[in-house]
Amino acid sequence: MQIIAIANQKGGVGKTTITFNLSKELAHRGYSVLAIDNDPQGNLTSAFLPDPEAMQADVLSFYRNEYDIRPQAIEERLDLIGASIQLATVPDSDVLAVSSLQEGIRSLERKYDFVLIDCLPSLGLLSLAALTAAQHVLIPMKPAPFAIKGSKDLFTTIERVKRKMNPKLSVLGIVLNLVEGRTTTMGDQLESVIREQYGEQVFENKLAKGTKLEESPAFNLSISEYDQRSKGASQFADFTDEFLKRLKI
Repeated sequence: MQIIAIANQKGGVGKTTITFNLSKELAHRGYSVLAIDNDPQGNLTSAFLPDPEAMQADVLSFYRNEYDIRPQAIEERLDLIGASIQLATVPDSDVLAVSSLQEGIRSLERKYDFVLIDCLPSLGLLSLAALTAAQHVLIPMKPAPFAIKGSKDLFTTIERVKRKMNPKLSVLGIVLNLVEGRTTTMGDQLESVIREQYGEQVFENKLAKGTKLEESPAFNLSISEYDQRSKGASQFADFTDEFLKRLKI
């Protein structure tokens, strides 16, 4: 069971869009997938469910040490444990809650090929819980000055979690997301800086900024379901190929 946290403390880099589409793409390729919304905003839950009020499995139960959750079936081979604003009631001071998500995933009766955890844009307790539970971290990064600066804090946090709580944690890679379709001097320079700084940790395949990719979750559809012939669908398929290759699957 591969447990991957999709994380970046910077907002607006496309974590939820990537988690949603990757969950769908892997399930359509025949893998069993559990998507976990670990963000009080509940955006991943809204992407999967036309009516978020219909959520049947709440990740908050794990943080309350209630482990009798039955993940909600979304489609064949794809389940969801959702979230709502109530998740924000988990206090950052509750140190014991850091291991709650890990224990909750271990308690599940069904085992999955992939567990994808959508993290909130901060480095508080909920993000630490996701990093403690995960084996790998996938980092979406937008080629922008502030995103590059903020990534240093995330890598520092990952190293601390690895040393103190989860020695098996590793960075699966950085995926460049929301890349401007038109070539710009600034954009090219920033991408070059990222690739020079992080080397092979950066995915070869990148995801361009596109209206269809960004709006498809609002219709509860992945980009391949929304517009299979689009450039975004082709790019995401290539990214998924590389994702599996990096995991040696």
